[in-house]
Amino acid sequence: MPAYEYRCRTCDTSFEVRRAITEPAAVTTPCPGGHADTSRVFTAVAVTRGGSSTAAFSAPSASAPAGGACCGGGCCG
Repeated sequence: MPAYEYRCRTCDTSFEVRRAITEPAAVTTPCPGGHADTSRVFTAVAVTRGGSSTAAFSAPSASAPAGGACCGGGCCG
């Protein structure tokens, strides 16, 4: 069951709501403090495939060419 992250605009509290994928999202999801002014927070998730899990997070070597990702590395450097 996935967890959806929300943030309350009134009290600035972050909280998670677990619901089945097939269950429709509630029109309003109140925060634990009872405030109804909340918004869903979309977060990026890193997913790697195969190999060593540390390889995806290691620093590039000095001989490695610059660039990568979707924009050729212009946004990362």
